Amino acid sequence: MSDDLNLPGPDTGYVATFGSGRPHTLFSHGFAGAVRDTRPFSTGVSGARHFLHLPGHGGRPSPGPGWTYPQIAEALAEALRTTSATRALGVSMSAGGLLHLLSTAHPAIANLEKLALVLPASFTGFPAEVTAANRSYLERLRRLVADEDVDGIVDLMLSREPAEVAEMLPARAWTKAKAENLVHTDMSDGLGLALEIAVDDTAEAAENLRTFPGEVLILTHEDDPAHPVPIAEAIHRAIPNSRLEVLPAGSILWRGRHEVRRILGEFFA
Repeated sequence: MSDDLNLPGPDTGYVATFGSGRPHTLFSHGFAGAVRDTRPFSTGVSGARHFLHLPGHGGRPSPGPGWTYPQIAEALAEALRTTSATRALGVSMSAGGLLHLLSTAHPAIANLEKLALVLPASFTGFPAEVTAANRSYLERLRRLVADEDVDGIVDLMLSREPAEVAEMLPARAWTKAKAENLVHTDMSDGLGLALEIAVDDTAEAAENLRTFPGEVLILTHEDDPAHPVPIAEAIHRAIPNSRLEVLPAGSILWRGRHEVRRILGEFFA
């Protein structure tokens, strides 16, 4: 096992565990994320806290070009089983993977009591303008990755953030680390995920979501093209007993951490 618990290896199922006892909570990152990105969300959460590196992240091999939400969902299902988690938090693409598990009534969610979906990026579809914007962004990003233009990738990624966030040195450093991973690892296999749909738009999926008995929190913020508020609102409508929190722009990762920790701490209490 790696000495650095932020970099768990195959012998741990790419899961780092902090704390002990019950309850068990699984945390999983977004695209180009890592264990370090999800640890702040666990502040104040009791019990054993398990942090997953999805395929293509943290040294875990990519499943190959063209990632799909069912692939992500299976990795999450395996982690839920091995950690005996009764609670889970997924960021962005992990939120989509968890939604896929709910929509298919996957056996791995049978014991889930609480589920937090942070910055969900995909659900059953996108408005035409969002699809067009995502496609244009991905085309530009793919060209920059092919050219190994790390600085260009950083500038493009930060162009989607509020100006105040884009100018923050920690935000630039964090984004540069992501850009370097896109250039130097097989993570770029997953670039097309922004156009993928997390949940099939069927009556069966809708019923599974509607009848999920656990508590669900949907947490997002405004003015984020990668995580449109209408996606979060659609998920909220599909899961009647869910709670939706929409924070000001730039809140979740940078400008509203205290409020995020308060909301998650209360939810997972």
